[in-house]
Amino acid sequence: MKMKPRRLLFALLAAIMLMAAGVWLLVPRPAQVETLVVEARPAVRVLAVNGRIRPRLEVDVRPSLGGTLVALPFDIGDRVAEGQIIARVDDAPEAAAIAEAKAAVEAQEAVLAQARRDLARYEALGEFVTRRDVEQRRLAVQEGARELKRRQASRTQAQELRERRVLRAPFSGVILERPVDPGQTVGLDSVIYRLADLSDPEVSVEVDEIYAVEIRPGTQAIVSLPGRPRPVEAVVAHIEPRVDPATGARDVRLRLREALREAPSGLTVTANLVIERRERAISVPRSAIVETGNSARIRLVTDDGSVAERQIGFIDWPAETVIVTHGLTPGDRILVDPDAAAPGDEVRWDG
Repeated sequence: MKMKPRRLLFALLAAIMLMAAGVWLLVPRPAQVETLVVEARPAVRVLAVNGRIRPRLEVDVRPSLGGTLVALPFDIGDRVAEGQIIARVDDAPEAAAIAEAKAAVEAQEAVLAQARRDLARYEALGEFVTRRDVEQRRLAVQEGARELKRRQASRTQAQELRERRVLRAPFSGVILERPVDPGQTVGLDSVIYRLADLSDPEVSVEVDEIYAVEIRPGTQAIVSLPGRPRPVEAVVAHIEPRVDPATGARDVRLRLREALREAPSGLTVTANLVIERRERAISVPRSAIVETGNSARIRLVTDDGSVAERQIGFIDWPAETVIVTHGLTPGDRILVDPDAAAPGDEVRWDG
């Protein structure tokens, strides 16, 4: 039985469509890739590190003499002024010594006064007394005066010891810690208060020794604080001359360019240290670089739409974007993801 012409036509069309679909599926097509056209523009090399707010001044207040704390009027968060009495240690031994020394001074003052009266009386007698008698009275005055000075010195020493029982604030600041309580017996190593000057805080950061060599006093920085919408400018004020053997890092202190009166001591912050500024530089995402051993390459699209690989040099820096020193020129189109296509592949891209 013969097939009707119309059915034959439909069968031919279906066969042609199937063949076309097979060709479309089997013939390789250029891969769609995301590319980036490199440009020379201003670039900044930044080192981002975490740090903490630290007081400009911080000291542990310890007693000069051990004993029982009889007065501890301040607590954590209280503000004190320089020279203000912030604690007292029981001074009963010194008080007794002062009373005894005061009585000794008064007694000697009476002895010296009598010796001076005797000397005056003998000098007034003139030829009716011997020269030896006058010299003895004069010697008694001299010895009495020396003994009075000695007893006065003992009294002063007892007063100074009593004053050492009084603890005064070495500078104006805020009490950060008070690890003791009134009535507690303390020694020379006991910390009574931890006092800090928070009026002009600094930022302390730890920088790996590999990157610390690029930091200098005066290096600019930007500090971001939690809850503060605007970052604060800072400058490197000090670089610790030694490397911590436990962490392999150096301590770097930043001085803020504006006062932070509400930033608590110990607050964690983010600091971006501006290591280098360039007026014109080519920067690429680190993820676009293929690294093998000591070799760094980048994959780019040539004029004919194929992928090629080129060796480059770049500043190895802990950042998402790095500065390329050689191997690329402005206008080169690179693959953002080097795994998206291999060298020699035909590719297509948007834009």
